[in-house]
Amino acid sequence: MTTPPIVARSVAFRAVALFVAVASVGVGIALMVTADLGVAPADVLSTGGAERLGIGVGTMGWISGAVITSAAWIMGRRPQWGTLWGTFVVGLSVNLNLAWLSETESMVWRIVMFVIGLTIIYLGITVGVSTMLGTGPIELLMLALTDRGASVQVSRWGIEAVILTAGAILGGQVGVGTVIFVVLAGPVLARTLPPVVRFMGTTVLDRPLPIER
Repeated sequence: MTTPPIVARSVAFRAVALFVAVASVGVGIALMVTADLGVAPADVLSTGGAERLGIGVGTMGWISGAVITSAAWIMGRRPQWGTLWGTFVVGLSVNLNLAWLSETESMVWRIVMFVIGLTIIYLGITVGVSTMLGTGPIELLMLALTDRGASVQVSRWGIEAVILTAGAILGGQVGVGTVIFVVLAGPVLARTLPPVVRFMGTTVLDRPLPIER
């Protein structure tokens, strides 16, 4: 029996999905920053750089995003319009959401904010990458490394280790939440990307993207 060819979703459908995804990532980042239990490595760098330079966390995200995107480009993964536009939307979303989110002393609510923020970020990254209209800077670099034979998990962990170290040196927000994000990011993306990529009808690698165990 012949397997029918995979047909990609329309560009319009994927463009809307990308916009929702990147805007959602900004919401997730803002929730994790407000929870103050530790943020993703990229946001450790953003919070540390923002504090040092006296700028917004989202604005620092634009700067670090430009550097990471350049590195991925050098390695052969050319950014698409969605990468540049998405980076801008994420930074804007972070700044806007941090402006109205209120900090709380309640550990219960801080944990709730952290879990919701973490979940939103993972979902946003998965959908954004699967649209193939332009992944985020870190995901673009991750794909550049997988193009060279590295696994999704190893690529993600390696990138985040470097970014986390730089952010910690700058005094970024490091906590137990940072560890949780780093440990789960690779395995979660390795499992969520394949089904969503199939749904979108796209191809993120030059070879099949397996579910890693």
